[in-house]
Amino acid sequence: MLGALGLALLAGPFVTLPATATAEPAPQVAALGADPARMRLWCYSLRCGDEEWRSPGPVALQFASETGAGPLPGSEPWIGLSAPATPRDSRASYANDWRIGTRYGVQALRDGPARIAVQVGAGYRMAPLGDDGIHLPGPVMRGALDFGYRFGERAHWNQLIQWEAGQGQTFVKQSVGLDVALWPDWMLETDFAIRHDEMGRSGLESAESSVQLHRRF
Repeated sequence: MLGALGLALLAGPFVTLPATATAEPAPQVAALGADPARMRLWCYSLRCGDEEWRSPGPVALQFASETGAGPLPGSEPWIGLSAPATPRDSRASYANDWRIGTRYGVQALRDGPARIAVQVGAGYRMAPLGDDGIHLPGPVMRGALDFGYRFGERAHWNQLIQWEAGQGQTFVKQSVGLDVALWPDWMLETDFAIRHDEMGRSGLESAESSVQLHRRF
């Protein structure tokens, strides 16, 4: 008796049922068995490992349609995210030892190699020789026009026109410069400026230029 029981225990793992006795699995069960990853539960947290990179399956879509919930965290396309752009216009009030006033500026062109900016403002000049401007104290109008162009990664050309008018005088200054990067830490800067002072029917012009070699430490 004990011998027959031992033979039955040894032969049990090697005995298979006939093919007609096995039942075919349902299609849904077969699909889950073929892809074990789909057997994992859906994650509804803000951090779900690699789940945020997968599109929602039938279970998640059915859950959203039944509950009226919105899209799951991480299902939105990342390409829709963007940082806010800086404004193109600026307003500022200022005060120093020689002038007080306000100014308004607009960057008309800034997204490419070319740059164009315009600035206008009004103020009151207190010290006639504090900076570039007319030679008498009193109310003034000021403005500036800024041009620039970048040639590749090494050269940058810029031109600035500044003006101030008031008390029967007009001042105009035009600066032209070219900056060239010679080496990673060396920069060649050239500058040429023309000043024009118009006082009634007379005027005075002056010019200056400079060439400088800068090294960055």
